[in-house]
Amino acid sequence: MKRMTAWLLAFCLIAASILPVRAAGISGADLPKNDGAEVENDTMPKTNGIQMGTEAVPEVNGTQPGTGAIAGTNATQPGTGTAAGTNGTQPGTGTAAGTNATQPGTGTPAGTNGVQTESGTAEEGGEQGNGLGVDGLPLTVSGNTLFSLKNAAWNNEYAPSDAKGSVEVIMRNVLPISETSNISLNVTLEDKNSQTVIGRGQVALEREPVPHMLSFDALPAGTYCLKVTEDGSAGANFGFLAYEQEITVKGDVQTAEIHTGFVDLEGVDYKAGFHPGVLLIGDANRDGKIDAADKEALMEAMSRGENGVLRGDPNVELTDLDKDGKTDLIDLQYYVNSKAKLDESVQNSAVLATRIAPDAVKVNINQSNTVVEGEVDNLLTGETGLVKLKSRDGGAITEDRPVEIGFNLQSQEMAQTNEYAKVESIAISMGENSIESGVVLIETDTGTITEEIVNGEQALEGRMMMAQSLDIDNMKNTDNVLKIDLRGQIAVKKVIIRITGTKKGGSLAEISKVEFLNDMEKRISEPNFNIPEILTLTGGDQSFHLAWKVQPNVTGYEVEVGYNGLTEVIRVSSDNVEVKSFQNDKLTNGVSYSVRVRSVNGTWTGKYSDWRTVMPEASSRPDAPDGLKAVGGYCCIRLSWKNMKNTDSYNVYYKEAGEGAFRKITDIKGNKYEITGLKDQTKYEVYVTGANALGESNPSIHSEATTITLKPAQMPNYKLINESNGTGKVSAHIVSATHGRGAMVTSPLDADSNSALGTVDKDYGSYYQILDWDDGAVYVAPNKGILYTLDDYYEMSYITFAEPEDIASYAKVSVYYYDEQNPNGKYAENVSVMQRTDPNGRKFYLIKLAEPVKANKIKLGFSRGYNLYNMTIAEVNFYYYDSLEDDILALFADDLHTTLKPEVTEAVIDALQKRLDTIDPKSGEYHPERDMLQKELDNARILLTTGFNDVVEIYSTITAAKDKHLGFSGLNAWQPLGITAYEGEQIIVYVGHNQLKTGSNSALKLIATQYHAESGALASEVATLKVGRNEITVPSIQSLACEGGGALYIQYTGNNSNDRYAVRVSGGAKEPVLNLYGITDEGQRKERILSYVKELEEHVASQEEMHRQIHEAAGEGNKVNREYDKQNCILGATDIMLDQMLMSVSAEQILAGLGGGTTQERADKLAGSLQAMDEMMELFYHHKGLTRDESAPATDRMPVQHLNIRYMRMFAGAFMYAAGNHIGIEWGSVSGLSSSVPVQTDGNGKYVSGRYFGWGIGHEIGHNINQGSYAIAEVTNNYFAQLIKSEDSNSTVRFRYEDVYKKVTSNTVGKPSNVFVHLAMYWQLHLAYDKGYNYKMYDSYEQQQANLFYARVDSYSRDASRAKGGLRLDGGSDQNIMRLACAAAEKDLTEFFVRWGLVPDEETIRYASQFGKEERAIYYLTDDARVYEIEHGVSGSVKGQNVIGAGSSVSIGGTPNEVRISIQSTANPDVILGYEIARYSYVDGMPVRQVVGFSTDTDYSDVVSLINNRVLSYEVIAVDKFGYRSNAQNVGTVRISHDGSHDKSLWTVTTNMVSAEDSADTAEDEDPCAPETVSAIHQVIDGDYAKDYNGSTISSDAVVMIRMNQVLDVCGLKYTVKSGTPIGRYAVEVSMDGNNWTTVKTGNFENKTGSHTIYFENEAENPWIRTYDAAYVRLKALGQSTANIAEIDLLGPTGDSISFGAEADSTKGAVGILQENYTYSQGEFIPKGSLIFTGSYKGNPDYNVVVIYDEEGNIVGGVDEEGALNAQQIILAKVPENGMLGEVSDGIWIYWIEPDIMPDLKGKTVRAQLYRVDNALTNEGERLVSDTMPLRIPETLENIILNAGTADN
Repeated sequence: MKRMTAWLLAFCLIAASILPVRAAGISGADLPKNDGAEVENDTMPKTNGIQMGTEAVPEVNGTQPGTGAIAGTNATQPGTGTAAGTNGTQPGTGTAAGTNATQPGTGTPAGTNGVQTESGTAEEGGEQGNGLGVDGLPLTVSGNTLFSLKNAAWNNEYAPSDAKGSVEVIMRNVLPISETSNISLNVTLEDKNSQTVIGRGQVALEREPVPHMLSFDALPAGTYCLKVTEDGSAGANFGFLAYEQEITVKGDVQTAEIHTGFVDLEGVDYKAGFHPGVLLIGDANRDGKIDAADKEALMEAMSRGENGVLRGDPNVELTDLDKDGKTDLIDLQYYVNSKAKLDESVQNSAVLATRIAPDAVKVNINQSNTVVEGEVDNLLTGETGLVKLKSRDGGAITEDRPVEIGFNLQSQEMAQTNEYAKVESIAISMGENSIESGVVLIETDTGTITEEIVNGEQALEGRMMMAQSLDIDNMKNTDNVLKIDLRGQIAVKKVIIRITGTKKGGSLAEISKVEFLNDMEKRISEPNFNIPEILTLTGGDQSFHLAWKVQPNVTGYEVEVGYNGLTEVIRVSSDNVEVKSFQNDKLTNGVSYSVRVRSVNGTWTGKYSDWRTVMPEASSRPDAPDGLKAVGGYCCIRLSWKNMKNTDSYNVYYKEAGEGAFRKITDIKGNKYEITGLKDQTKYEVYVTGANALGESNPSIHSEATTITLKPAQMPNYKLINESNGTGKVSAHIVSATHGRGAMVTSPLDADSNSALGTVDKDYGSYYQILDWDDGAVYVAPNKGILYTLDDYYEMSYITFAEPEDIASYAKVSVYYYDEQNPNGKYAENVSVMQRTDPNGRKFYLIKLAEPVKANKIKLGFSRGYNLYNMTIAEVNFYYYDSLEDDILALFADDLHTTLKPEVTEAVIDALQKRLDTIDPKSGEYHPERDMLQKELDNARILLTTGFNDVVEIYSTITAAKDKHLGFSGLNAWQPLGITAYEGEQIIVYVGHNQLKTGSNSALKLIATQYHAESGALASEVATLKVGRNEITVPSIQSLACEGGGALYIQYTGNNSNDRYAVRVSGGAKEPVLNLYGITDEGQRKERILSYVKELEEHVASQEEMHRQIHEAAGEGNKVNREYDKQNCILGATDIMLDQMLMSVSAEQILAGLGGGTTQERADKLAGSLQAMDEMMELFYHHKGLTRDESAPATDRMPVQHLNIRYMRMFAGAFMYAAGNHIGIEWGSVSGLSSSVPVQTDGNGKYVSGRYFGWGIGHEIGHNINQGSYAIAEVTNNYFAQLIKSEDSNSTVRFRYEDVYKKVTSNTVGKPSNVFVHLAMYWQLHLAYDKGYNYKMYDSYEQQQANLFYARVDSYSRDASRAKGGLRLDGGSDQNIMRLACAAAEKDLTEFFVRWGLVPDEETIRYASQFGKEERAIYYLTDDARVYEIEHGVSGSVKGQNVIGAGSSVSIGGTPNEVRISIQSTANPDVILGYEIARYSYVDGMPVRQVVGFSTDTDYSDVVSLINNRVLSYEVIAVDKFGYRSNAQNVGTVRISHDGSHDKSLWTVTTNMVSAEDSADTAEDEDPCAPETVSAIHQVIDGDYAKDYNGSTISSDAVVMIRMNQVLDVCGLKYTVKSGTPIGRYAVEVSMDGNNWTTVKTGNFENKTGSHTIYFENEAENPWIRTYDAAYVRLKALGQSTANIAEIDLLGPTGDSISFGAEADSTKGAVGILQENYTYSQGEFIPKGSLIFTGSYKGNPDYNVVVIYDEEGNIVGGVDEEGALNAQQIILAKVPENGMLGEVSDGIWIYWIEPDIMPDLKGKTVRAQLYRVDNALTNEGERLVSDTMPLRIPETLENIILNAGTADN
């Protein structure tokens, strides 16, 4: 189809009339006269601001309006274009007939001689010759100029005869390929005769039509073959045929521009005229030709897809021609286009453009007046920079002192044969000293042309009336390039550039390049891509808000967010968006994100805006820092804490314990700090705050630390072997000490590089250091460790060592000894190392050997814990063996020390006690392990009379080794020992085993925990225990200013069910423990619970006294020796162990949750709550597909580890939390664990009564048991919370189904921002496929799998091989849940997920496609609907029935953009869930369906906010409670044509008025403070036009301010009053910030009810409407203290529009038969008898096109066999001042079909559609922007006359 844009010169339209015969004329129709005669100005009617009728027409730019000629847009014959919508190519926009006497490629303009002769007669004033110039315009030649030419022999030297040429290839893509694709092409030039490759290159063409040039230079005269082929090395190519073209070069430059498709471009004619070359696309089977086989391949591929679209990898699918990931109609259209052109025998070889080769020009200098610096010959290539021209006498260049350079374009042979070079323009590139004035003299075959240079540009005198194609902008001196236009291609011999002045006025002119060109660039207006302009981009708290200018003719927008190399696209329908997450994670404050936006209209997408960056920022002060840890050093304290969000810096506060005020250190940038300059051996209290621009946080929890001293650690001297010989001297009995890898520091004794005597010199200032974490303890080697040689063999079992300064602990020590039996050495077995603390707080380490050794050499290896790469050893002590410890331990007969040997008597114990109480006479010290050994003797005395009952059996069934199949890891295998121990306390842990020997390594780890801990400082793995006796020092886990320590646990790490371990602890304090693990006997459970409650009561009652006895006696400086605090005293711990849950919480709070009553009543209540916990966990795991059924596969077995709910400190913003191996709750939440009530159900699992804990517990448990393959934090975990909250009703779900319906009918891409609405997606799958009630439990694994949807989902998540069809879980959480859901349902659920905003990828689509489509609309299902189905079955379904009654209707509502749908249904209302509302718009004549809402009522309002001027048909489908749909029923058609009213959903409104309708709620439990008064002013933006707001104020002006919460284009305001007195005098103001206001309109509203619309003015207050960017609008009632307002609307631009008929609200003249020929442009006319359609439009005629379709979607007039449209059209518009067509208020279109092909349309209906394109070169970006209501064609068509001014029948 050919599009013809009719331009009217001198900026006005020539009026015409469209007159049906025997009907009144249509006045003011903007059509040109049919005879081309001038229009009489005094007879033109006045229309649309153009003076018409009897009034005088003002002069515009010196030309009377209406005197210009109508310009068409294409000189080709009508009917040769291609139909819009059939091949994606829009009608042509070629050169206007009558606007340029020069046709493209035809040389000199018609009617001109193009030259100025030298033989003319002299004029007065001394000028010679006035011969004819162009179109009779005189060209003047000065005498000086003529004289210079006649005396220009210096320019006679010929050009070379053997000039070399070039071939330039310009490649350009004109196809709308995918943005991520490139078309990779190989370009080769071969000698035609020899077929030798002359050169080759490669280009990669992107989406935009950007030119890429390759040049093949220095070519001898000859014929060459240019070849362009695709490079398919990176995958499947696009399917282009190979391109070949012969090019003859003869000392010139031949340029071939080659496109990837045909373009409908001004002056381009592929049959006979100028055109670029074309790569033909469509070889879908890659057989090297385009034929029917390619069409079959495309059709076959599309048939394999869904809805005619085959999705696949573009690098694999050959039929995906545009590489957008799918084979569809676009790919087929590519084939059709190319095949049609081939069938037309069009020329796809490029018409070559020629220019003179540099080698074919001789540069000459007038040496009489000019001196040259530089290589003048290189001026033709521009290769060597500037050439400088100077006047010979050195003076300034002037008119009298010019410089001249010449160019001879003829070789001697050319001169002899009268051949000439062809030149169209000259381009002169210059330096800073550019040409300001002069002349260019061109000697042609007929004379000389003179072009003056004035002010650095070609003079334009005498040329302003030249042809309109003359590109004035192109001739300007841009980028220091002077362009001389010769008005067409002429024959040139020589050129002289005579310079008479330079820009800087000096003696120097600089030229870098001179080119002789043959092609002028064509001008075309820039395309409109509807690129949104970002107006505001504001960072919020973990969010940002983006707003942009509303774009006309679009249906939505895509926002792309980028961060750290990743991107995410959000599709929205409004002009703003708030972004809160990225890649499923919350945004991070203080981090920069990139964002851009583009417009969307159906499948069309515009260009993105430029990237902008935004940084989310905190909206409040920071949270208090978490995880503060303080460690004392020498006169310093080292602090570390969690790096907090929203924190710019930190402040540290510290004071000495007991002082009053804290000292403050500010502006700390990191999360570590060292406080220096402190006292040694002093306790300090510290805390940290965070700060940002909004202030300082609350304090962190206070911590404590004690500085250490540099006094040496006081290691035991009891029975010391290497006694001191004096400080700095080698101690006694040491012969030598040597090391391997490390080094000695400040040790005078160790001059030898391997000597280590400084470690036995009693001087802590000399020490051994190695910067590694291991030195022979873990990884042994000959060069690791320190070897000590003694002077004799000594028996020993103890060794100690210490550091110069305490750095960190040592985890392991190896001992390699040399005795008489092992002279080559041997490793000691079961060596243990224990940390000890001396009275000054210094640490040292005690090495114990399991058996004493008698050695003369000992090598020690050391290893740090925590991989700290720094180990230091200051001193090592060796001790004589003392059998006392072995003798005491020998009293016991078992590893648990629960039985004495038979021979033990009280006398034996007394003897050992005496030895233990004996002081070593030499050192004066007791045995270093006296306290521990005393405990053993005390135990022995107890065993003489009684026994121990505190042995704990360890369950070998509880182990992480058995839970590796689960796919989640939020469990732990801790088993409580019933002991709490404080930090630094020394305890003994005894381990017994049924088989292992004493001293063997066990599979048990001791876990020490911190009571009421922070999440990051909960536990420490103290040791892997050995069978037998284990001496343990309880470690410090945190440094908070509270008690340190907590409960102890055992973790079994093995996987052997036959292991039998028992553990006993000596030391610590007993905590109450209730162990119900594996207890199924109800009587035994009750007995244990009752016993536990009794113990709990006693324990809580005595807890404070126990604290006084145990903790306050722990010694000065111990962290438990402080004032009693019930929330932090570690004695308050208790553990309750169930089968699936371990609760480690506060004993007092568990007791509090049991309330009052007797012990038995409390026990019963606890039993019920623990039963509820057991049942809840069973329910959760049941829905996860986990079972104890032995028939289940291993991957579906129940966990053996526990979830662990612990009493913990909350971090910032947390009420509860889930961590890696526990769930943290605070003090106030603990009591809820003992007060829950089991849920009671009927036999089918229907809820009756009871409750399972709160939402929070279910939510946090969900975090820890979420399947990792599809988990989304804060969403999928809520499934479990919802499961225990639901009572099988809509009222008990956490979301609103109204919000669900909004999402699933929004047609938006992206997950819901509200986590509860997002939860509904997962919940609906449960509703759709679980047929039992929520609490239904199944007896077998088979039933569980058959009846529970998520049991199958999670089973397949754990073992994908069990699902059908090759399930892959490698797509991320969104793709994985889609695939898993399809597998579990065995249905294709892609429609469900697309409705929810998810986008299935190729693999997801492949997997889903193997299943049948889910026919139910499950995205509408509710809890109530599911219950209805369970209880009633599916009887009464409306599936496939006609239930929407004929009484249903649509109408325009209270506002022009509101469509009201009234539904009449004949179905049983009890079975109806609701009604799906869909609207149809028409694209390419065919209806396109879009779901817009779902209503549970029979009335629905569709507010159409984005599209305008469109016809919409509405369809209603009833959906029953089973999810089945009725047949669809069309309920009516409307045309939306509103005033641009903006959507108000985000608005807020305030006023200075009060109203009797203002209200305030009363206080209640949920809102205990008195609520503020709520103003009724919100009524003015609620969409209700039937009720007035009545307000008053004590001030003189009543004011209403609207805050849009986004930036909008606002050009008007509509004020509606229903019944009260309207506002009189008013003012409207707008603002971007709410502070600075601009008045945009003042006036008086009419004194009447109804709507009043006003439009805003510009600063000049002329009649033109102005659009303002505004975030606030304020309406003032000036001088009025009261106001009545029903509604306020804000208006924006309304977009493109089209209608039938040239008059508003009338279809007169819309269709008829043309009575006589109508000439619309010179040589162009509409023939008499044509079927003609007319109408009006609003838009941009340069980018609009009209298409008319019949009721079956066929283009009216049809297409020919090549697919070209038979109909033709013109679009009429006023030409703006700048000559560029833009948006216009209105215009006229004419669409006609010539008589010989006129279709029979009588009685049929047609509709017109208005399209817009982006790029007039490629017609890329076609989209529908407006359409008309259907027009019924009458049986008898009226005759129409198109007339210039008046109408005659």
